[in-house]
Amino acid sequence: MFLSFLILHLITFLHYNTKGYTAPEYVMYGVLSDKVDTFSFGIVILEIISGRKCTYRYFNNTSTDCLLEHAWKLYETHKLMKLVDETLDANLDEETHVMKIIEIALLCTQSPVSERPAMSEVVLMLQNDPSLGERKLTKPNFTDQNRRIH
Repeated sequence: MFLSFLILHLITFLHYNTKGYTAPEYVMYGVLSDKVDTFSFGIVILEIISGRKCTYRYFNNTSTDCLLEHAWKLYETHKLMKLVDETLDANLDEETHVMKIIEIALLCTQSPVSERPAMSEVVLMLQNDPSLGERKLTKPNFTDQNRRIH
């Protein structure tokens, strides 16, 4: 009895307290892989750089985009530095490095899952390992407030 009670509370906690951090394939289908953590890591990096929670939806007066969707739109329009929290005070010398980190974060959130790097690859990317080469970014899936993928 106690075990089923504990499992129910764990499932409830995971469902309601990981909104925005959980990979879309797990939200929709319960599919777990080693790249679910990679997705979460990418979201946390975007939060650190932007100074916003992943569920924040008011980037301008009319936007209802989540942080990931907002970051992707800035990437598509070549305006990634608009994502950076103003209090970080990144100068021109650091701009290229910051943009690379944002791109790594976006790479961590790619759809399909096979496009995401493993965490070991992410560590090498963050260490500027040239052996990994360039990777093409693809648009991630976004989950809305009702946990629907779009």
